[in-house]
Amino acid sequence: MKYQKVKAYSLQVNLKLGDIEENLKKIRGYIENVSGNSLLVLPEMFSSGFDNENLAVHSKKTPQILRELKEVSRKRNLTVIGTLPENIKGKIFNRAFVIDNGEVIYKQSKIKLFKPTGEDRYFSAGRRLNVIKTSKGKIGILICFELRFPELAYKLRKEEVEIIVVSAQWGKARKKHFEVLSKGRAIEEQAFLISSDTTGRIGDIEMAGSSGIYSPWGGTLDFADEEEKLLSAELDIKEVYVVRRAIKMY
Repeated sequence: MKYQKVKAYSLQVNLKLGDIEENLKKIRGYIENVSGNSLLVLPEMFSSGFDNENLAVHSKKTPQILRELKEVSRKRNLTVIGTLPENIKGKIFNRAFVIDNGEVIYKQSKIKLFKPTGEDRYFSAGRRLNVIKTSKGKIGILICFELRFPELAYKLRKEEVEIIVVSAQWGKARKKHFEVLSKGRAIEEQAFLISSDTTGRIGDIEMAGSSGIYSPWGGTLDFADEEEKLLSAELDIKEVYVVRRAIKMY
């Protein structure tokens, strides 16, 4: 079987709470440095951050943001993944969107809401968790706090995930947890893992940074500590199956 090689990027940035235009301006600048026919992972709630009191307003901008990203994706053959607020019949969801070659092919709402920061008071929880076939491989998504739940990662592995994407806003107080869990999930599920976190202070919370791209063997292909950075690596999907044959777990 012939396995593809995927150019992958993860964006680590600081966001301005509630300032959609400024955040998108910054993200557009980084996207200009992304090569065509590649995979790009954006942080959790990358348009507004967790400006929870104004989510209903921010969610109104989500359709336009998706239209813009769909056009970029179509023109440059990109697969783009990140989360945005979406209003469904009066309920707000923290929803991951998979945009592949100009189309939204999958949506997944955050299942495990982070109660210490009150997410459960502002967001409704999702239920769906599946691996999606994209032009860049079989991708599964974990949204921030969900990285802590091995049963979620295990479900993705049972569906033969090749690339696990983690879109996050992870607090600096738990910085080392994010680093260890990201690498650990890659090793545990024998898959590539791409994490995209925010950095610096956003509102009242200092973010962890520590975004990374990891191999199925646990190798660090790229990493950002607390600086803003566009991480990149080439993923040889064949490596997933080489590792799984070497150590059969399931």
